[in-house]
Amino acid sequence: MEENLYNIGVEREGLRCNKKGELSQKPHPESFADRMKNNFITTDWGEAQMELRTPSCKDTSECYEKLNEITNVVLCELNNQEELLWPYSMQCILPKEEDFPWGNYGEFIEEHEYEMYLYKKYGYRMHCMSGIHVNFSFNKELFEMIKKTYKNIPESLDDAYFKIMRVFMKKAWILMFFFGATPLQIEDDETSVLSLRNSEKIGFTNTKKVEINLSSKEKYIASIKEAIDKKCIKTAKEVYVPIRAKSVHKNDTLGELEEDEINHIEVRLCDINPFDKCGISKEQMDMTVLFLIKCLIEDENKVKENNYKEVAREGLNKEQMLEIAEEMNSYKEINEVFGLDFEESIDKYSKNINARGTSLAEEVTKIAKKDGLLNGILQLANQYSEEAEKMRYKITGHPMLEASTQILIKDAISRGIDYTIIDEKKSFVEFTNGKIRECVIQASKTSKDSYIYPFITDDKVYAKKIMMENGIDTPKFICINNKMSKGKINRIIKSFEGQKVVVKPKTTNYGDGITIIDTGATEENLSNAVEYAFTFDSDVLIEEYVKGNEYRFLVIDGKCIHVSWRRCTSVVGDGVSTIQELIDKKVKSLVYTRFERKIVVNDLMLEYLNEQGYSLEYVPPKDKRIFLHKISNVSKGGEGVGVYDIMPDYFKKIAEKLVKAYNAKICGVDIIIDDLNSKDYKVIELNDNPGILSNEYPVEGKGAKVGIEILKLLKLIEE
Repeated sequence: MEENLYNIGVEREGLRCNKKGELSQKPHPESFADRMKNNFITTDWGEAQMELRTPSCKDTSECYEKLNEITNVVLCELNNQEELLWPYSMQCILPKEEDFPWGNYGEFIEEHEYEMYLYKKYGYRMHCMSGIHVNFSFNKELFEMIKKTYKNIPESLDDAYFKIMRVFMKKAWILMFFFGATPLQIEDDETSVLSLRNSEKIGFTNTKKVEINLSSKEKYIASIKEAIDKKCIKTAKEVYVPIRAKSVHKNDTLGELEEDEINHIEVRLCDINPFDKCGISKEQMDMTVLFLIKCLIEDENKVKENNYKEVAREGLNKEQMLEIAEEMNSYKEINEVFGLDFEESIDKYSKNINARGTSLAEEVTKIAKKDGLLNGILQLANQYSEEAEKMRYKITGHPMLEASTQILIKDAISRGIDYTIIDEKKSFVEFTNGKIRECVIQASKTSKDSYIYPFITDDKVYAKKIMMENGIDTPKFICINNKMSKGKINRIIKSFEGQKVVVKPKTTNYGDGITIIDTGATEENLSNAVEYAFTFDSDVLIEEYVKGNEYRFLVIDGKCIHVSWRRCTSVVGDGVSTIQELIDKKVKSLVYTRFERKIVVNDLMLEYLNEQGYSLEYVPPKDKRIFLHKISNVSKGGEGVGVYDIMPDYFKKIAEKLVKAYNAKICGVDIIIDDLNSKDYKVIELNDNPGILSNEYPVEGKGAKVGIEILKLLKLIEE
């Protein structure tokens, strides 16, 4: 038996608008690629009405988490083009009819023709209302448990869905209490108590009344066919009722519904919640699930019917409020029987009813009285944009995922690729496009690379051997082992006196154990450096120091997609702050706090500052850059600066040639170059697990969509 009782998904519509609340005239953002193929982010009506879709989720917690992440990705992209997502069901400021931006569906001509059909029939305003659709289904195994627990349950799941739909239509007015949030609109004085969007006069409804028979699936399909034959509607998609039966197929034609079992039911009357960034709260999802289960277990002959459109217009009377209070008591039983863990949501709404608390619609009215409806909704839109920006590089609720993995997940979401976090500590994630499944660890460890590849790159001696065999320039070195006699080690150390060298463990990452001596080595500082490196590995390399800047060439599937200058840890003077104060300010900056990065203040830093004639108390002149460490690793506070556009192709080809020699699919190549106009270089090392942070989001210069390239490599995204 499956653990979850139900599956749930959400479709959230929303208009793109500018900072003034005017409908966007810009095209659908390119970063979301083909709207017709993106499972998460598409358009619904015209070019500017977005539709955000979650996958089918095992419970409301997962569904809200997925919707939250999709919303964050969308809001951040809109912020890039100075736009907002209008968080209200009624329209923002619309242009004149002749200036309305129609959808660009490319080769999908039928989509354009259908949009024009709807426009001619309904005008352009009605479909600019946005809403929330909640998709719900039972797991069959646990549906059997419901039948054993309660009476009056239909034998088949199809019949159960139609019982839910019949009872739903009698009780839909209750959802007005949970979801009614459109008492006003921007451009005229039409009002309602709870929901203009669900009202009779200007609500989202068919121009000709469509009578849908909910007695059975056969009669449901027959009634829709009859409406089509009478030319009341053109297709089943045009049935604008509060709840519909849906097939598993994307096109969802009547023929597909007729041939297959019902996949899920779609609740369509939910207004956008302006007070939740996602347009629907976790508590509202919980209430919807409870409401639908209650519809199934009730004796439908005893259910009292109320017109939901009248309630949307007039609000709830005292008798109806009492009925909702009774409904909430029944939810407690359902929650306990099935272990849904909805206690907090039930308590919240129960207290609101008992205290005769305000509805969402009343809260909207309050902000309209205070700031005006337009300004009030825009303030909320800006607030959500700012909240999303703070989470641009983070996955909510999963702080242990390393930064590169979080970035990869964000890129996957932008292209409609679903994800499941298998092991947060290991940053182990499964991705799927519905056809292919691929597991990725730390954003770069995939099934495309061989098992042995990481071991080769970790062994710097063997890695250098391969470089030299392939004609790649790499610094000269000697390897010493801690089992060598002290005399032999000392003789080797003395042979490097006066030279500029780098001492590093044979296998190391993140800059650990490395000492750079670029002023001429002494026996003392060399001995100290070797002893320090031995604390990380039993083998240590003493390598010639190469003057120049260090660059990280990121190669994926044989092609260099980005180059980042790995600028050593530094601060820039403001003319008044000490170096210590500048460090403190920098680690509190957005780019550092987003990734929880630190600047390591240690003896090596103090020694390096002293070499330059500085201390932590020194106040650098305005705009003067002070380097704090010789090591450029991001983990030590180094910064990535995007330089792909200015990097000569010659060096990119060197990186690609080397990666090919290792037969690697995702690889970071670290190259020191002193003069970009020359052809001199030295390859320092290869990284089988290159953090993609500095390549996708450099502190300066252009980044690359590294995550997208990784997803292409895995065939999760079509070229």
